[in-house]
Amino acid sequence: MKLSQIRLITNDFHKSVAFYRDVMEFSLGTYAEGMQFASFNTGETKIEIFSRHQISEVIGEKNLPTEVEPQSKFLLSFAVDQVDEVCAGLKNKGVLFLNEPYDRKDWNARVAHLRDPDGNVIELYKHPL
Repeated sequence: MKLSQIRLITNDFHKSVAFYRDVMEFSLGTYAEGMQFASFNTGETKIEIFSRHQISEVIGEKNLPTEVEPQSKFLLSFAVDQVDEVCAGLKNKGVLFLNEPYDRKDWNARVAHLRDPDGNVIELYKHPL
C-alpha cells in the first residue's frame, strides 16, 4: 500500500487554492472549478504519527482547557532548504506564524509553524541542523 494523496477539506475553496498556489508556491496540477477540486505538485509525501501532547507543546496549544478540543487535527510538514529564508518570504506575503523559526535540538532540526486559511497547522523544517 502507498499513500496516493492527502486531501484537505476546506471551508473556502478559492482562498485555499490561492494560499497553496500563491503563498506556498506549489505548482497547480489539476484545477476543476465545477467540482471545486485542485491538486498541487508538492514532491514526496510522508505521514508521521505524533502525540497530541507533544505537538500541542511545539505549536503552543498546551494551555487549552481539557474540555476544549484543539483546532489542530493534523499537521502538514514540509522540508525546506532554509527555514528562516522561507519564513521571511512568507511573512512578506502576510503570513502570521505560530512561532518564529527555532532550533529544536531534540529533533536535530530547525522548525517554524503557521496555519493555512482553514486553521490547519503547517510545519517548515530543515533537518539536520
